[in-house]
Amino acid sequence: MKDNIAFKFTCSSCGGHTLTITHNWSILAGENSERWREWGPLKDDHHWQYEFKEKIGDTSDDEVQRGDFGEYQEDDSASEPEEYEIFEAETNREDDEFFINCENCDREIEFGWSQPDRRGLILPVEFSDFIPSESWPDPKYLETWQHKGWVRK
Repeated sequence: MKDNIAFKFTCSSCGGHTLTITHNWSILAGENSERWREWGPLKDDHHWQYEFKEKIGDTSDDEVQRGDFGEYQEDDSASEPEEYEIFEAETNREDDEFFINCENCDREIEFGWSQPDRRGLILPVEFSDFIPSESWPDPKYLETWQHKGWVRK
């Protein structure tokens, strides 16, 4: 009975049928920034739900450097503390990165979106129901889609 299952995706490298979507983004907070990643399965109906999330660590340079507190003295002045500008965390969605990979062999799969500006559903090129004229390319594939004549006008 399982032989009659029609998969929307079959990897040309390993024969796998499951895709993973990964979303990488930065959060800017003043002079500091953080990189984050979340990922989860892409379902056959083009919907996804992130199941995992992690901060992308830099190198060991992120370790806290402890100074010698002996060189500092208590402030006995009557002045008020200085007011400092507080930066709110913000993200720039234009710099976000999305990747679709075969869960089994990690091969990257080209994809587009069901709506412009990376909105809507994710439409992998290798899905059996992919229709280029109903898709907008992810920015990293724009040039490839132009060469193929897939870019919507």
